[in-house]
Amino acid sequence: MNMKIFSTPLKSAHVVVHGFALAHAITAMSIISIYHTDPGIILSILTITMLIILARINDYPLDVTMALTLICCLAGFFLGTIGAEIIVKFFPVSAMTAQVITTVLVTEMLGWITYIIVRRANRKE
Repeated sequence: MNMKIFSTPLKSAHVVVHGFALAHAITAMSIISIYHTDPGIILSILTITMLIILARINDYPLDVTMALTLICCLAGFFLGTIGAEIIVKFFPVSAMTAQVITTVLVTEMLGWITYIIVRRANRKE
């Protein structure tokens, strides 16, 4: 069953990826500024949700989606951590700003890579 948000999977993917990137940024900023703690667990839950929605938009099998989600969450954690360290090292921004920038970039990247993978797999069938 194909999950339909807009008329085409690409339009749906735009809304999902950009919406979740915004949700990641707001979540990271809120958790860091209010609770002064790492937002990693909540961001991982948001990432998993985004990836499952992208897979459902393209009618991708759930078992393969779960494997893809695990790989993306691990990649997101490492890319986010390294990305924030690089931003702080080379740019005069706070750690919170670096984490917010990194989480948006990594979320966009993982979202679009996932969309490309599931879309290509759907076309091959």
